[in-house]
Amino acid sequence: MAIIHELSSHLADLIAAGEVVERPASVAKELIENAIDAGATRITVEIENGGISYLRIADNGCGMSKEDAPIAFRRHATSKLRTEEDLAAIGTLGFRGEALAAISSVTRIDLFTRQKGAIAGTHLHLEAGEIQAQEEAGCPEGTTIVVRDLFYNTPARMKFLKKDFTEVGYILGVVQHATLSHPEIAFCLIRDGKQVFSTDGKGKLMAPVFAVFGKEMTANMIEIPETERNGMKVYGYIVKPHAGRSNRSMQHFFVNGRYVKSRLMQAALEEAYRNAMITGKYPSGAVFLELPLAAVDVNVHPAKTEVKFSQEKPVFEAVYVACKNAIAANDNMPQLTHRETEPFDSKIKETVPVYQQQCFAVSKRMEESLPSDKRMDASELEDFFVAVPPRAKRPSFSDGCFAAPRIIQDEHRASTYHHSFSPPLTELQQTSVVQAPSIMQNTPMPIAQSEVISKPNAVKTLEPIDRGARVIGECFQTYLIAEDRDGLILIDKHAAHERLLFNKLRKETEIPQQELLTPVIVELTGEEAAAVQSGLEEIRKAGFSIDSFGENSFAVRSAPAYLDSADVASVIGELAEKLMNSRAAIPDRLDDLIHTVACKAAIKAGKASAPMELQDLCDRVLADGDVQSCPHGRPTIVRLTKYELDKMFKRVNQ
Repeated sequence: MAIIHELSSHLADLIAAGEVVERPASVAKELIENAIDAGATRITVEIENGGISYLRIADNGCGMSKEDAPIAFRRHATSKLRTEEDLAAIGTLGFRGEALAAISSVTRIDLFTRQKGAIAGTHLHLEAGEIQAQEEAGCPEGTTIVVRDLFYNTPARMKFLKKDFTEVGYILGVVQHATLSHPEIAFCLIRDGKQVFSTDGKGKLMAPVFAVFGKEMTANMIEIPETERNGMKVYGYIVKPHAGRSNRSMQHFFVNGRYVKSRLMQAALEEAYRNAMITGKYPSGAVFLELPLAAVDVNVHPAKTEVKFSQEKPVFEAVYVACKNAIAANDNMPQLTHRETEPFDSKIKETVPVYQQQCFAVSKRMEESLPSDKRMDASELEDFFVAVPPRAKRPSFSDGCFAAPRIIQDEHRASTYHHSFSPPLTELQQTSVVQAPSIMQNTPMPIAQSEVISKPNAVKTLEPIDRGARVIGECFQTYLIAEDRDGLILIDKHAAHERLLFNKLRKETEIPQQELLTPVIVELTGEEAAAVQSGLEEIRKAGFSIDSFGENSFAVRSAPAYLDSADVASVIGELAEKLMNSRAAIPDRLDDLIHTVACKAAIKAGKASAPMELQDLCDRVLADGDVQSCPHGRPTIVRLTKYELDKMFKRVNQ
C-alpha cells in the first residue's frame, strides 16, 4: 500500500494559507499592497473585533473586469509577472499570486469591483476558497473586499490570536508602514465605527511622519536630505541623538517603497549614531532606500518583508553616510523651554497647582513642512511640553553647592593650573589679561580674569579675545554655567572634556605617551589575558607600551600623557573586557579603546575647577561643533534662552 500520496487542493490551500495569513494584520497587509499596485490614491481600512470578524479594504484603484475577478482567487494567478526575467526586477509590492487564494481559503469574502468607465461592477461571494455567487452590482470605481470570520474553518488557528486591541495594534502598524512608504495616498483606519488614523495623501513625507511618530517625537527629528551614493538614493527622517529610545520598535526601513526588516540597514543607522547616542538607547526614524530593481531580491520570504542585496557594502555605506551627514549638519543641542499652563477646569483654578513645563523646541523648518491642517498656531508652536512636578527647593550658596567666580591674581596659582589641567593649552605667550565682554550693561558682574604665563624669550603679546560666552561659575562641582547673548548655557564638565579628549586622540597619528616611574603590572584572568594578547597592537596604538609579563600578566611601561598613572591598571582591565566582547572592525575597536582612555583622563564630576579652567573649557566646547555629546552619547550642552527666562519672571507677554 502506498504511503506517500498527493494532498487535496483544499488541504494544500490551508497549508499555503498558514504561510501567508498569520493574523488579521497579514490579511490587511496583502490587500493594502494590492490596492497600492492598482494605482489607488485613497485607501480605507475598516475593522471590527480586531479584524477577526470583519475587515474591509476599499480603494479607488483601477478595479477588475468581470472576467478577471474570479481568476484572481486562483493560486498563482497574477497580473504582475509574465516571464522569468520579470523575477529579476520586481517593481510591485505583490507578485506571487498567492494572497487572495490563501485568504479566501480560511475566510468568507465579498468582493465588489468596477473598472473606471464601466457601467456596472462585479460582486463575488466566496467561502473556503469556493465561489458561491457571482453577479453584477452597483459599486464605486475601484475595489472593495470584505473579509469575515477569519479562520472559521480552522479553529486550531484561532487560539493563537491575541486580544482584539492587540490585533488592532498590528493592523495599525501595517497601515502606518503603507502610509510612510506612499505619502501620496490618503489612508484612513476605522475601528468599530470610529476613525483612529488618517493622512491627507498630499505627497509630503512630513505628514505621515507626524501622524506615525507623534508630535513630541517629530519635534526632535532631523531630515535626511536626498543623498545619492553608489547609484542609490537615501532620504527620510531620524531623531536627534538625545532622543533615543530603549528599544528599536520605532525604526522603519523601506526599500523601493516596500517596508522591510533589514539588519544591514539597521546596523548602518545605529553605526551613524556611534559615540553620539547614550549606550543602551536606540535611534528611531524612517529611512528610505531606492536602488535599481535588479540589485535587490524580494522573493525571499512569503511575507515579503525580508530582502537580499546583491552587494551589501555599498548599501551599508549609502545609509551610513546619509544618516551621519544628517546628524552632523544639524544643531543637536537640547534647549529647555518653559510654559505655565492654566488648569483644565477654571472652577478649581485656585486649588490646582500650576505645573512647570519642560520641552525641546521645534524648528521652524520642521513646522513649515507640516500640512496646513496639521500646523499649530503661534501659541501652540511655542513648545511641545510635558508636565513635570514642581521643582524642589533650590540649594543656597551656604550649602556649598555653588562656586562663585573668583578673581585670580596670584601668579603661582595661575601657573599651577597649566600643569593640572589636560590636555595643555595652546603655546604659552607673554603675560596678558584676557577679559570676556559682559552682556549685562546696567549691572556688570565680576569677570574671571585669565593670566597666561610668559615663556623665556617670548615677545609676542596676545590680543584680547571676544570669547562670546562668559563663565558665571559651576554648580554641584559638575556643571559649568555660562552666559552669552542668547541666554544661559549649562555644560557637563566631565562629558565635554571627555569628548574633547576623544576627538583629539582620534585625530593624532601617534598618541603622546609618558614613561611611568615604575612599570605597572596588571593581573588578568585567562580569558582577559588571551584577549589582550590578541589585541596588543591595538592597545599600543591607543598610547600604551605594554608587553607580556608572565602567565596572565602584563607590564605597562608607558601610558597616554593625559592618563593618571593610578588609572592604568583599571583602564587595561576595561580594554580587555572590550576586546573580549567586541566584534567590530579594527578601526571601530580602536575608537572603543580611545574612548576608555578619554573617559578616565577627563575631569571628574564632583571635583572643583578654577575659573580659568572653566573659561578655557567653555571656550573650547563652544568653538567645536563636534562636542554636542560625549562618546557615551550623553548630551554635553543644554541651553536656556533669555526669552524663556523672561517668561519665567513675567517680563514678557506670554
